Amino acid sequence: MEKTNRSINYKIALTGVFGALSVVLSFTPLGYLQIGLLAITIMHIPVILAVILAGLVPGISVGFIFGISSLVRAAQTGSPFFINPFCSVLPRMLFPVAVWAICKLLGKIPGISKVVSGSIAAAVGTLCHTVIVMAALYIFYTEQLLQGMKGALEQFGFSAESLSSVGGYFAILGCTLATNGIWEIITATIIVATVLTSIYAVKSKKSKLSKIEELQ
Repeated sequence: MEKTNRSINYKIALTGVFGALSVVLSFTPLGYLQIGLLAITIMHIPVILAVILAGLVPGISVGFIFGISSLVRAAQTGSPFFINPFCSVLPRMLFPVAVWAICKLLGKIPGISKVVSGSIAAAVGTLCHTVIVMAALYIFYTEQLLQGMKGALEQFGFSAESLSSVGGYFAILGCTLATNGIWEIITATIIVATVLTSIYAVKSKKSKLSKIEELQ
């Protein structure tokens, strides 16, 4: 019973920490890494870490906080897209499920380390986040999105006017992944791998110290 209570308290604490971090990243420039002309978002990373370290429910909870923060931020800045909760909140609550599923699947592979499985989950989760968000935006704001990305589409040889409904989505998704998307996947993988390596190293040291204390 005591162990169960500790586990619940641990999950609640991590949900609070990563939820607070999501709010900070959403409302400050810290949510973006500016590298040259690229603005790489890292606002989804607390959600991924919450899933890996605490489980699905904490991950969805942090995703909800991230989504609400995005919605409020959009309302403050007058962004026409993310005021819609189906674009700002729902995708951020769905992609943690993909992260959790990948973690569970990789956990069945003998010998794979938690850092490696977490890093792969971060990469796949970031991709799923982009896919789901872009799908939501395309469903609700097809014309605006095509016009807004007209320049990028033309650079890749697409004409916004000639694209079909399905083709338009995949063209926009391809352009997004070819520019910021791939860098966001790489950045998320590196950050999550670094954080997990540090956390598991500390846990390993604590475990060894506790064993030494028991022997004494």
